[in-house]
Amino acid sequence: MEARARAQELYRIALDDASWQPETVTAERGWADTEFAEALRLLNRLGLFVPSPETRNGWTALAPDTALRNLLLEEEQHTGALLSAVQQTRAALAQVVADFQPVHARELSSVQMEVVSGAANVSAALEDASQRVEREVLSLHPGRALPAEMIEAGLERDRLALGRGVQIRTIHLGSAAAVPHMSSYLRRLNSAGAQVRTAHTLPLRLIVVDRSLAIVPAPEPVDGDIAAVVLRSETLVGVLRGIFEHCWAAASVLGDAGSTTSTAAPGTEGDWQPSGRHRELLRMLEGGLTDEAMARKLGVSERTVRRLVSDLTERLGAASRFQAGVCAVRLGWLDD
Repeated sequence: MEARARAQELYRIALDDASWQPETVTAERGWADTEFAEALRLLNRLGLFVPSPETRNGWTALAPDTALRNLLLEEEQHTGALLSAVQQTRAALAQVVADFQPVHARELSSVQMEVVSGAANVSAALEDASQRVEREVLSLHPGRALPAEMIEAGLERDRLALGRGVQIRTIHLGSAAAVPHMSSYLRRLNSAGAQVRTAHTLPLRLIVVDRSLAIVPAPEPVDGDIAAVVLRSETLVGVLRGIFEHCWAAASVLGDAGSTTSTAAPGTEGDWQPSGRHRELLRMLEGGLTDEAMARKLGVSERTVRRLVSDLTERLGAASRFQAGVCAVRLGWLDD
């Protein structure tokens, strides 16, 4: 049976009996969980099924003409907002071209980029940047915790910079911050005067120095050694600063004991809503990512990913990952 035919059958069932249950439907029709979920998504996308907390199954079936009117109304509102945004963007672009094209032409001629290869050369570039900094250092640190000896060397550099009045803001993965030697390092860095936050995911490794210099990873050379790109351009560095500020606003402040502030987690009472790492995980599950890919993005082990998925399925009362995804959609947890 095709997806559309299953959707029609499910719609007919819902019209006949508003108290229908997913388990009963799948058992009686012999549908797999994925087939049922596909039919449910199709009906929801067409506006024939809408979420309803008042029914046992969580859905209410609407008449086709009502669903069509709702879809058209949403489309009209979306189109109106889109046209308004296009008009505003067009006016802004015209102003940007008039005001900044000359600046852009001059800036392109002044961009400096240097690729540094090898651990020793990268360390030298970092040391040089720490010696030259005058006002501030911003940094993002995705990936797993670094070895303790590298951490100690970095802490000494940071303390010297802080002693000169340099402001330091840094964001580390929460999973890395939970490692004992990293937790100790972040507490000491925070006590020395730096501002430290943690996040569940970060887009790239990044160091920004004084609005004019940035260091980002370069593709690995053929020999497999590490490499970095050193950029000296206020315009490009300004873009990277914007990325940092976006991450900073969404990150959690490091607590006095080295932990971060957080919202309710699975197992607590009340109207729990996923946030932080659990919300990121739901989006990855919706995207069909493997345990390995999710672990890499979150900076944790695959075992931890499986535990987090188990937390979510238990919280939702789902029998599988796919059912958890269906429940999350129904509850509106993945709505932007």
